[in-house]
Amino acid sequence: MVIATAAIFAAGRKAGAAAEAAKAREVELKSQKEASDAKDRMLEAGAAAPCDRDALADRLRGGTF
Repeated sequence: MVIATAAIFAAGRKAGAAAEAAKAREVELKSQKEASDAKDRMLEAGAAAPCDRDALADRLRGGTF
């Protein structure tokens, strides 16, 4: 009886540890996605930036900034 109880307890601990690990992976993936999205937005903003002072002035005059 004691051995069966110990086995059930051990199985419960393993299941709990696996659930915690899965949750940690989920949080890490969410964090990586947010960082990747932020990086993509910065790259897009950099690509759309004027390349020099004259291009900036032209965009400001044209109202497309």
